[in-house]
Amino acid sequence: MRNKRWDLALGLGLLIFVGLACNFSASTANISGLKLGKDEAVSSETSSFAASDTVYAVATVSNAPGAVKVKGRLVVSAVEGEESGPVPGLEKTVDLPGSGTATYTFSPPPSGWPKGKYKVEVIMLNENGEQKDQKSADFSVS
Repeated sequence: MRNKRWDLALGLGLLIFVGLACNFSASTANISGLKLGKDEAVSSETSSFAASDTVYAVATVSNAPGAVKVKGRLVVSAVEGEESGPVPGLEKTVDLPGSGTATYTFSPPPSGWPKGKYKVEVIMLNENGEQKDQKSADFSVS
């Protein structure tokens, strides 16, 4: 009988330790969607833009039990003469009180977007600044 109690106590202690070590979180908050389009409401999704088009992105956050920050940025993937990576100055963070949508507007430079491949990255952070989810959507300029 004593061995069974000891085994049970040891097993429960081990489960608690593992749960704390993994920083267990039951939150299922996530970025459930990311759409790109040529109008602010993204009424028609597209992944192909002209050099003079403004790129709109709408990220949908679902199941957020509390406040989250949603950072959106434009990234160069493959553009001749351009270095790959985030475009400086084309990053915006939206604070949401919970589930909802974050809208981003990326206006072309005066000379237009250079032809090539780009993507919009959206990163969801909790109130402690920890990354909880990320999504990206590719598009091209021709």
